[in-house]
Amino acid sequence: MFQTSGKSSGKFWDNLNHSGRVHGLKVDAVDTTGAGDAFVAGILSQLAADLSLIQNESGLREALKFANVCGALTVTERGAIPALPYREAVMKSLLDIVPA
Repeated sequence: MFQTSGKSSGKFWDNLNHSGRVHGLKVDAVDTTGAGDAFVAGILSQLAADLSLIQNESGLREALKFANVCGALTVTERGAIPALPYREAVMKSLLDIVPA
């Protein structure tokens, strides 16, 4: 299970007793429309690329970081669809996150 915690972080729990929290990316929010959708799209894209992440705590953390950045970048522009970030922008922004 994944949970967003607004602008500060995200959390995860799984059936293998893994759980954790990762820090979010600090951004100046313009419009929060679509942030949750972008988060879900981010986590699903990571799991679709490598389903074994669900069995790996560090993999879950990395997937959650990716999803957090998807949501964070989405709020920096107006409108849900136009604000959705490209993968390249997410990967570049991942470098700005403080390690969890």
